[in-house]
Amino acid sequence: MHLLFSEVVLTLGQSRTVKKFLCAAKKKRSFQVFVAEGAPKYLGHVLAKALAAKGLQTTMITDSSVFAMISRVNVVIVGVHAVMANGGIIAPVGTNMVALAAKKHAVPFVVVAGTHKVYV
Repeated sequence: MHLLFSEVVLTLGQSRTVKKFLCAAKKKRSFQVFVAEGAPKYLGHVLAKALAAKGLQTTMITDSSVFAMISRVNVVIVGVHAVMANGGIIAPVGTNMVALAAKKHAVPFVVVAGTHKVYV
């Protein structure tokens, strides 16, 4: 049986918080995940393998494919290193490019982070 996924999530690189968030969401929703590889360290491969091992429908894409794929995406979910008091974020390489693509196509951009990463 082939499941139809009505929602598509895009994420970038490796984040334990994003992994936990998506695994928890899987219990209530059906969705597919596109993972941008996150060059130059290619940590997206680590996240994609972990998500696939948890049973999520996962597709690895190159960073250069993000703008082409963003029109198929319902939401972008990224993990960050820190959230600053002014609302800015310190994030992995490539996050700005994904955020700009999401803005251009009016795709919601969600940041998930532990409270220990919020600096006020």
